[in-house]
Parts: sequence; structure tokens; C-alpha cells
Amino acid sequence: MPAATAGGRPRRWRRVAVAGSATAVGVALTSTAAGAWYYADELLRVRPDPPEFPLTVVAVTGSTVTLSGTGADQPGLLGVHWPGGYARVGPDVRVVRASGTAGTVVRGLRAYPDTPAVGATVRLDFYAAPLEPAELATVTGLDVGEIGYDGPLGRYPATYLPAAGGARWVVHVHGRGGSRAEGYRLMPALHTAGYPQLSVAYRNDDGAPADPGGEFGLGWTESDDLAAAVSEARARGARDVILAGYSMGGAIIGNYLRTHGSDGVAGVLYDAPALSWPDILTYQAAQRGMPRFAARVAATAVRWRAGVDLIAMDQVTRAERLDVPVFLAHGANDSTVPVSSSDALAAARPDLVTYLRTDAEHVQSWNVDPDHYETRVLDFLARLR
Repeated sequence: MPAATAGGRPRRWRRVAVAGSATAVGVALTSTAAGAWYYADELLRVRPDPPEFPLTVVAVTGSTVTLSGTGADQPGLLGVHWPGGYARVGPDVRVVRASGTAGTVVRGLRAYPDTPAVGATVRLDFYAAPLEPAELATVTGLDVGEIGYDGPLGRYPATYLPAAGGARWVVHVHGRGGSRAEGYRLMPALHTAGYPQLSVAYRNDDGAPADPGGEFGLGWTESDDLAAAVSEARARGARDVILAGYSMGGAIIGNYLRTHGSDGVAGVLYDAPALSWPDILTYQAAQRGMPRFAARVAATAVRWRAGVDLIAMDQVTRAERLDVPVFLAHGANDSTVPVSSSDALAAARPDLVTYLRTDAEHVQSWNVDPDHYETRVLDFLARLR
């Protein structure tokens, strides 16, 4: 009996320990699966939220604005937006009062085309340009207009900027939940260089058809909308095109090249592109305190729910298939899309990738140094055949 008791007790405790571990693992798996499903839902669902205006205009002079609130000191040349108006603030930031993450700062101000009133609530954005083509025409002095093009789900709007005699067009593709204005920053410089341009809408955008499932395709479905836009450019005289993708616009372009091929594509401009959704999911899971395998669960959930194969769209693991020159810009402080994906693509294909690595936040490499950014882009384009 004593021997049996002595021999049995460890076995009993092992069973208890194993059962407890299994329970803990089960709870972890369940909570991770729930979190991953929620994250997949966040990725896919189209939820147009009304814009927030967290900053307050404290004072305005002819050339400066004093802003108060969290993020007023965001670096770079930025837009300042409020209901019914738009301006630009410069990269110069003078702190008047610091208070944790909030504070009061003075920045250079340029009407673009408007000037905010004291007391207005505003927000900063990295588009640095108003959304409406007519207002963009006003602030740039260029012949900017709006056209429509027919796509898989109906009629889509696009912002159009012609350039005399240009046979190589640039087609701008904005990021998830963004707008056509994301491509406006580069438009004046590219116009001066002689490139006609389209900044296109795709499904779920304002003024564009909604996806039947009410979800983003993360590039999987939107690439067909891009194909229709490229066809429109060709119908208007484009011999070939440069595809410019910002954030998820990079995934759309990558899937376009995978499914439609690179014929007629002279090059690609990528800014903080979503090259690898698995990398993004892993990166975001870590930021949410979730284990790495949560990214795989989320990717599986995306495929179950929407039929979107994130693995097939991975441009990093399929870098050997790249067959067009790429200008790639990405900021090391990007908290949305990991710069490591761009590092990996640039390292894998130095024969095709021209890499501008900055210290910017997500899709803000232009904002921190517009002149340098535009010079690098135009140098890249000038080398294309």
C-alpha cells in the first residue's frame, strides 16, 4: 500500500497537471480564435466612420496657425481639414505648451484653398490635398477633372489630370478605407514631367459601387476594378501605364500583376505597400498582444469568410515572379504595415527594386521630405524604357 500510494500520487498529479495545461491551452486557443476572427472582421468589414476633428484652432495669423490637442505636432507637410474647408500646415513645429501626448503648437499655414477660423475643430491628414477635383484644380492651377469608367460592378469615378502628348500614364490606387486624394500629393510633380494621370476609385469607395458582400477584398477583388481603370487609360490614349499603390493599393496592384499580367505596365510606384498580408497580420497580432499563430487563424478566417487567399497574394514569398521595375518607399516607423516586408522585397530583387527607406510613419515618406521624395520618383521614372 505505501508503495502504491507513493507511486500513484505522482501519476495523479501528472494527470491533474496535464488536464490543467490542456484547459489553459484550450482557453488560449479559444480566446485567440475569437480575437483572430474579430481581427478578420475588422479587416474585411466596410464601416465608414464619420471623421473626427480632435484638434482646436487657437489662433491664426497670415502665415501661422496655433493648434491644440493630441497629435498637433505630427511631423511633416500635412493637410488640415475641417467641415467645409481645407488648408496645409508646414513641417515646422514650435511647441507652445506640452502636456503628455497632447499640447499646443504653432505651425506654418497655407490656405489650400481655405483658412480655418479660430475655434474651429480640425484634423490633420497626410493626403495634404482636398478631396474634390475642383478644389485640387484651384490650389494647383492644373486642369484637374473627374471622369467615370465602367468596371465589374458598374460605374466608378476617377480623378483625371491630362498632360499634353503623354503616352505613358500614371494610375494611382489608394489604400484601404482611403480616398482618391491619397495620390494627389504626387500629381503636380508628375504632371510637370509629362505624365497624364488617373487617381481611381474602387468598390466600396464614395461614389463607386458597393461590394455585394459588403466587405473589402484586400486586393483580391479590387484588382479587377483596377483592370477596368487601366483599360480606360488605354482607351484614352495610354501606350503603357505606371501603377502607383499606397498601402492596400500595393496589394491591389500586386494581385493585378498576378492575375492580369504585366503587359503594358512600364513600372510600379509603391508607398508603404501591403506586400504580404501574413506579415501584416503577424505584426498587428504582436501589437495586440496575441501569439504569432493568431495571424494564421485570422488568415484562415479571411479565406473562409470572403474567399480571399492571402497567401497567394504574398509578393514577398513570390518575389521571384516580379518582372517590372519598382520604386519602393517605406518608413521605418510605420505602425500599420511592417517595413520588414519592403526590406525583404528590396533584398530579394535588387535588380528591379529601387528602395527609399525613410523614418516616416505609414504612407508619409512624401510628407517628411516632399522634394527628395519627388526627385527620387522622377529619377526612377526617367530610367524606365
